[in-house]
Amino acid sequence: MNARPLWELPVPSTALEGGGPSFEKRLKREVAIRFSYEADDGSLRENAIVFDGTEAFKVTYYDARDASMLEAYDRIVDRGQTTWLAEVVANLRRKGHQANGLVHLMISFDDSPCYEFLCTSFRVEDPAEAVSR
Repeated sequence: MNARPLWELPVPSTALEGGGPSFEKRLKREVAIRFSYEADDGSLRENAIVFDGTEAFKVTYYDARDASMLEAYDRIVDRGQTTWLAEVVANLRRKGHQANGLVHLMISFDDSPCYEFLCTSFRVEDPAEAVSR
């Protein structure tokens, strides 16, 4: 499968601090993966990749990952029209819900799980950038 790359980690996942990424569920179908790393100036940068409008997510641990998940190593990729996406869209429509704009996104980290999301969008929260604006 040729996944379309959308975003890349600012550093290799082997350089992430604090034991690697952490997953958090937020309110209103929002989930996030938090991570921190040492910036070029020596400061600790804390970011979160936030997935909005999440209808479903999966976590696949190291030995259970398949070869297609390597495409998402240290980056978010759009998997395109997958069977899982089609099933969830059909379920939503059958129950009278809108399913427009859902995408199948995936990211995989070194020695950490591969995360997959059926969501409407993602964004990167970088508190350091917000302060400097």
